[in-house]
Amino acid sequence: MQLFIAMYIIHCGILCFVEGQILHISTLFMSGNVVFRWTPSSNSSNYYVFITRDRITDARTHVYDTQYTVKDAILYDSITINVRTPESLADNVVTYNVSKVKSQIGGRKNISWTAAYFPYTGYYIYHTNKNRTASIMQVYHEGATLSPKYSYLTRPFNSTNIMFEIRNITLDDAGYYNGGIISDDAGFGGGVILIVSGTPKKPRINGTLTTLVDTYLELTCISRPTSTPDYYSKHVTLSYSWFINNTKMDKETRDTMRLKVTKGHRYTKYSCTATEEDLESDQSDAVQINPLYGPEQLIFTPKPNLNKYDKFTVKEGDVVGPIFCSADCNPPCNVTWKYKESNGLKDALSQNGILLLQSINRNVTQIICLSRWKTESVKKDFTLDVQYIDDPIIYVNDEWVSDRITVDIQERKPLQLSCFVNGNPTLTVRLGKTQNGGTVILSEARDHWSNYSFGTGAQCSDTGTYVCSGQSTDLKTNTRAIDVNILCEPRLDKEVEMKTITEPVKIRILIIPIVAYPSPVLSKLVWLGPDDLPTNITTSAVLQLNGVIYKHRIISIISGLEDETFGEYKLLYEGKVLTNVFIRREENEMSRGHEVVIAVLSTILGITWLLIISYVIFKKQLLLLHKIDKRKEESHQLQTQSLAQHYDDLQDTDVEKNYTALDSTNQESQYEEPL
Repeated sequence: MQLFIAMYIIHCGILCFVEGQILHISTLFMSGNVVFRWTPSSNSSNYYVFITRDRITDARTHVYDTQYTVKDAILYDSITINVRTPESLADNVVTYNVSKVKSQIGGRKNISWTAAYFPYTGYYIYHTNKNRTASIMQVYHEGATLSPKYSYLTRPFNSTNIMFEIRNITLDDAGYYNGGIISDDAGFGGGVILIVSGTPKKPRINGTLTTLVDTYLELTCISRPTSTPDYYSKHVTLSYSWFINNTKMDKETRDTMRLKVTKGHRYTKYSCTATEEDLESDQSDAVQINPLYGPEQLIFTPKPNLNKYDKFTVKEGDVVGPIFCSADCNPPCNVTWKYKESNGLKDALSQNGILLLQSINRNVTQIICLSRWKTESVKKDFTLDVQYIDDPIIYVNDEWVSDRITVDIQERKPLQLSCFVNGNPTLTVRLGKTQNGGTVILSEARDHWSNYSFGTGAQCSDTGTYVCSGQSTDLKTNTRAIDVNILCEPRLDKEVEMKTITEPVKIRILIIPIVAYPSPVLSKLVWLGPDDLPTNITTSAVLQLNGVIYKHRIISIISGLEDETFGEYKLLYEGKVLTNVFIRREENEMSRGHEVVIAVLSTILGITWLLIISYVIFKKQLLLLHKIDKRKEESHQLQTQSLAQHYDDLQDTDVEKNYTALDSTNQESQYEEPL
């Protein structure tokens, strides 16, 4: 009879007697839940159920079934059910003790419970996990099956105190252990739950990593427990650790971290770990926040060197660049360059924010870097100070003459020279005259213009080369020259003494200084004799003095002088008298004449012209020889030979000494040389 009651309790539950009627309540452990079942009441089809979980009783539940399930039994140590019928206040109470054992992977644990009895045919130990039940060991009265995984510990073997050891525990060993005769018995009664703790899965971080600065971002560390059984792991709460660039953060243990996005997050990496009890997961892959922001300021490399007026100084024709314009933007800004002229903005040649070589002219007033990011933009203007200097422009009497080489001005007419040089910065403009290998400055101004006026009108002496120049400290000096020729009527040069040279055989050589431009034409020179009639006096040369284009020497030779030909001679040019010369007879002048002619000619004309004049004299003498008899011809030939020999001998004479002794300057309108 006792054996029958025991078997009934195992399969059907506990017997409850309620006013003569017994409610049989049994327990079944199924997937982490405990199912309480009872036999139907003959008096009622509904019941009042009271559940107590670890001494906390729920409110009454009205059910219309003969079973009640308490979910997540693993969360409690004991669960008590009290079933009543509406017609009776009698309690039908059963308590289910939730037996749990915890282990980590690789450990070993003892599992034990108490069986209602030990069957004669032997006792089977079952393992249920993931809805699969398997026998792991059979215990007999005299022994138990041997296994490297399990060891049966109870002695004697047929004791109702069931205990065995599990070695090298893995996650698959977790689950519900119970015993019985057949596998259907595995869920009934009070078995033991083995919980195997595992390291949480390697986390991953979730969140909107690309976001605008100054907004808030949530990063979530997502992991899950690997502990088994599943009905245990779903209740496990993990703790979390956060890392910034592999450095652990303090006070951050939640799975979600909230932070305000800044630009600095662009260079920060976040990672996390999950921990169950003392088992910490591997560190997650690091994530990097991608903060979105536009430009605040522009950076230039190299930085343009601005002058004290905050302008970028550049010479015209030079190139600007390369200059790299950048802005801290994410994603990168679109950076372009432009330049400004009087007619508006134009695109400059640039690539990836680099201003390439850009030739600058004076019309360019600004270069501009423009950075665009979505709807935002930032720009920086550089005002240019373009330095340049143009070619000088020369004006003569307010007439532009820079396209000419020379300009002619009538003597005594007004003469004003103007020099204009356009440039930046303000130039020093000079107007000067070339003289003795240098330049004499006539006027100078810190302006674009320099002017000089000849107050008394143009004079012959104003003839020359005039130079207009513009000069700046940082730029080259530009110059332009023009030759100004003063048109002078021929006249005697009062600054130079006229010379008369007496030669033998009644010859006079006249050296007459003349001021004239252009140079006098020989054919227009006429000598009038004492009788005011044209003579056969030959003007053999008009020579320019020392390269001065308006100073000349007229050399005339008077030969064959007789008593009746002495007197006043007049030199005419185009019918106008240039000068009067009185020719008188002189005694014993041959020696002096030789010295004078050699000294004057050597100094003024040079040895070359001396030879030319000697040759001319010689030719004149030959013409006279035809007019006299043979006796005079022989005498004249001897004199001519003597004169020629005298010229030859003088080529080795100290000319400079003779010139100094004879040189004198007399300013007079007429010069008379007595014969």
